[in-house]
Amino acid sequence: MTPAQVKAIRQRAGLTLDGLARLLRISDKRTVQRWERGDVPVSGPASIVLEMLDAGELPERFTT
Repeated sequence: MTPAQVKAIRQRAGLTLDGLARLLRISDKRTVQRWERGDVPVSGPASIVLEMLDAGELPERFTT
């Protein structure tokens, strides 16, 4: 998953950096920032959740 894809998914979902970090249960939004800058790759599990979020397949209990 590219940095641009991560940012686009986050923006389409209407999430802030903090919001996406909370959804992914990441304690620090800087991880999301690093993904979006391309400083570090997105982990496999996080990329799966991001793809599910983008496809509208993530159960609602995780998005509220």
